[in-house]
Amino acid sequence: MSSLHEIFVSDLLTPEAIILNLSESNKTQLLQFLCTRISEVYPDIDQKQFFADIIKRENELSTGIGNHIAIPHTVTEHAQKLHLLFGTHTGIDYDSLDGKPVNLIIMLAIPTNEKQLYTLFLMKISQLMGVRELRDALINAKTPEEIIALFKKYEKVK
Repeated sequence: MSSLHEIFVSDLLTPEAIILNLSESNKTQLLQFLCTRISEVYPDIDQKQFFADIIKRENELSTGIGNHIAIPHTVTEHAQKLHLLFGTHTGIDYDSLDGKPVNLIIMLAIPTNEKQLYTLFLMKISQLMGVRELRDALINAKTPEEIIALFKKYEKVK
């Protein structure tokens, strides 16, 4: 199962799954928009059910992990594989653990049979997002292709 360690954010991202300069004014609107977008990019995701599951997860504990990052995620029987959506925001109150506004959003849809993969992937994202230079570059990126290139660059460093 060494292939689990070889999963890269850049391999899961496509330009269609990247939204820059989001401007929704509150967390619920933002999550609603992102759930709609993820269901458009990945047709196996049921938008209404996914949104309900994301809100349920947020009500248990905010996925605003600090350092201006949120990782809204849920396990869903509808996802045929791990799906990723990435967004940048001008800065939104997200009930983050550190109280800071969120600028980077990484939304995950995790298939019920891929919990081990999800755990490893979340660890990888957390490590990458711990690099301030990467966070700053992602916030300032101008194109989806630039986002993918940044992840590729920083994933190769590890």
